[in-house]
Amino acid sequence: MIKACKKVLVGFGLIGICTIVFGTASDVFAQASHLFRTYKHEVPPKLPETPDATAEGKKIYEKRCWYCHGIEGKGDGPAAKTMFPKPRNFTRNEYKVRSTAFGSVPTDEDLFRIITSGIEGTAMPFWYTISETERWQVLYYIKTFNDQFRKSDAIKTVSVGSVASTPESVARGQELFKEMRCFECHGEDGRGNGPLTVALQSEWNLPYRARDLTKGWLFKGGNTIEDIYRTVSTGFNETPMGSYLEKLADEDRWHVAHYVKSIAKDMVSDVVIKAKLVEDDQLPVDASDNYWDKATPVEIPLAGQIIATPRLWTPSIDAINVRAMYNKDEIMFLLEWDDATNKQEDVFRDGVSVQFPTKIPESLKKPYFAMGDSSGAVNLWSWKAYWHEGFGAIIEAPETESGEVSELNAKSFKNVTTQPPESQNVSGKGVYQNGRWKVVLKRSLKTDDVKGDIQFETGKLIPVALAAWDGSNSDTGAQKSVSAWYYVLLEKPVPRTIFVYVLVAIIMGASVELWFIARLRRFPPKLEENE
Repeated sequence: MIKACKKVLVGFGLIGICTIVFGTASDVFAQASHLFRTYKHEVPPKLPETPDATAEGKKIYEKRCWYCHGIEGKGDGPAAKTMFPKPRNFTRNEYKVRSTAFGSVPTDEDLFRIITSGIEGTAMPFWYTISETERWQVLYYIKTFNDQFRKSDAIKTVSVGSVASTPESVARGQELFKEMRCFECHGEDGRGNGPLTVALQSEWNLPYRARDLTKGWLFKGGNTIEDIYRTVSTGFNETPMGSYLEKLADEDRWHVAHYVKSIAKDMVSDVVIKAKLVEDDQLPVDASDNYWDKATPVEIPLAGQIIATPRLWTPSIDAINVRAMYNKDEIMFLLEWDDATNKQEDVFRDGVSVQFPTKIPESLKKPYFAMGDSSGAVNLWSWKAYWHEGFGAIIEAPETESGEVSELNAKSFKNVTTQPPESQNVSGKGVYQNGRWKVVLKRSLKTDDVKGDIQFETGKLIPVALAAWDGSNSDTGAQKSVSAWYYVLLEKPVPRTIFVYVLVAIIMGASVELWFIARLRRFPPKLEENE
C-alpha cells in the first residue's frame, strides 16, 4: 500500500507529504520531510520550438501531466477533485507565476521555471527529475492549449532589479500596505485573515484564500525579495490578487516588497520538542502569558488525513507551532495555528489534539501514528471550541473560551473510547486573536491510570503526534489535518552538585596558578651569561 501511495503521490506532486500520511516502509522512522520547493531562477538556452519538439512534449504530457491537468488541459484530470487549489486549466489564462503584465500569458522561460520548481502550497511538483530537453518539449505542447500564446509574439516582461532594504523602506512599505488596503485580504498582521478573505470563504463559498504573508515558505513563485517584488508588480491572473504595476511607482513596490519580506518567517522545525523545566514552579497562566517566550517553539507541518473515511484532500491547516514547559508536578503545551475565519457550527468546530503512545516505547517501534493500532494504543488529549447554541447555525466564536477538553484512548479510527470522568486529567482553554488560535493543554506528569495515560519521564524521547480541525472547512471526526510522530523531551534538571564541582575546579585551578606564581617570585630563573 505504501509503495502504491508513493507512486500515486509522485504523480500528484505530494511525495513530500507521503511520509506525513503513511510513514516509511518500516513506520519506525516516520517523520515529515520538511522539504520545501526552491524557486529556480536560472534557465538554460532554449530548445528550438519545432513540430517535432511539440510532438515529443505531447508524449511526455500524456505520461506525466494529464492525470491532474486533464487530457485536454482543462484542469479536470481524475486527480483534480482531490486537490486544493485545483490544477491549472491550460485553456484559460490562469497562470500565476509570471514575469509578464497582469492578464498576459507567461514567457517560455516562466513556464520552464515553474516546471522545474513546482509551486509551493499546491500539488504541482518540481520536475527537474526529467531532462531539460523534456521540460522544453512539454511546455511547447502545453502552449497549444491556449491560442493566446500564438497571438502574443512579443510578450512584455516586468524588469526586476534589486533595491536594498532599510528600516525606512520597511516602514514606508507598511504604510503603503495600509494605504492600498492590502489588509482587507491579507489581514492587519498579514496572516491571510482579512475581512474580504473571510467573506469569500465563509459567506460566498469562493475558493480564494489570501496568502498568509508570515509563512514565507509557502509563497508561490519563491520568497526572495525579487520574487515578492515580481508578484506585487504582476499579480496573479484570475484571482483577487491584482497587479500594482500601474497603481504604485517602482520605488513604492520595492517598499511594499521589503515590508512583506520583513514579516515573512522561515519554518523553524525540529524532530524534538524540548519541554522547558521551570524550577520555580511558575508555569504560564494562559496562552497569552509572556512566560511562554522561555520555551523554544517548534513548527510541525500537517497534511490532510487520507487513510480513513472521511478523507481530507483539501486541508486548510498546514502547520502547528508547539511549545512545552513543565515543573516537578505538571506539563503544559501551547499549540498555535492560523485560522482566517473562526467560524463554528454544531458539528463542525475548530479543535486540536495531542497524541501519545500509552507507554513510552522501549525500542524504536511505535504505535501507528494514525490513531494507533491493535498492537499499540494511543492516549489523546482533545480540545474543541464550544458551539454557542442560540447564535445561529454558523457563528463567530468569542475570543476567549475554555472549550471542551477530553481525554481518549484509541487503537484505530474505529476503536476510540472516551476515558471515564474519574480518569479525565487534562485541562485546557483557548484564545483566538488576530486570525490565530492559541490553545493550552495541561496535565500532571504522572496519573493513576498507568494503562491508559502516558506517564512522563525526564530525559526520554516521548513520541507525540498532532491533529487539527477547521470548522469553516467542515472538518469533523477523521476529516482533519495530521502530523507524523515527533518527540517530546523533558529536559533534565541540572544537579546542584555540578555547581559545587565547578566551584571546586575553579578554586583548585586558581590555587595551582597562584602556587606557580609564588614559586616563580621566590625562585626566579637565572639568565645564562653570553660567552
